[in-house]
Amino acid sequence: MKDPEVEVYVDAIEGHLKARRGTDHILSPRDFALAQTWHQAGIPLATVLVGIDRAFDAGGNVSSLAFCRRWVEDLAASGPPPQHRPAPPPESVPLTEVEALLARLLERLAALRPERPGAFHPPLGKIREIQDLLSVASRPNWSYVRGKLREIDDEISATILLALTEEELEELEGEASRAIERHRGRVDEAALRDAMSRLTIQRARERLGLPRVSLV
Repeated sequence: MKDPEVEVYVDAIEGHLKARRGTDHILSPRDFALAQTWHQAGIPLATVLVGIDRAFDAGGNVSSLAFCRRWVEDLAASGPPPQHRPAPPPESVPLTEVEALLARLLERLAALRPERPGAFHPPLGKIREIQDLLSVASRPNWSYVRGKLREIDDEISATILLALTEEELEELEGEASRAIERHRGRVDEAALRDAMSRLTIQRARERLGLPRVSLV
């Protein structure tokens, strides 16, 4: 039995891909399953549409929704965590890559001076905890590690704007505001505000060079 809400969600995605590509576009079975996963995970339609825009703006041949996955899920992971999250994929990334990302993130955080002293203490503590764990365990509990990586990213997202100057924050909010304008009238205002907030946080992380670690 078809779910009307999923149909509306998919139709909007197909329509936006058609508009951006300038040609008819119907989701493949694989892309349809991906859209369903996002819908079940509670990722707002506005977030998906803005993520698709980011994929197109980054260049390349955007021929499928799967091509946009990184941008959509990165944006969805910025800001407050959703009520439901898709099940994490199995371990597939070498631990050396995780260690390198954590080292880079630790270095960048240590160089920041946020307005509120101690704002980054919680994620800093978790980064060092996971670094210690990975240094002694050749086969750590991957589920535990993924959970901690998610917590690190959530805590950074909650405080990242404190590391911006007023001018930088105003610039990024203006950029995010312009990015959502093309979707005004197509999705509700609350979803647009949420997408704008997430895009501002995502752009702040990019501006400050703070890599996400929970997407590995």
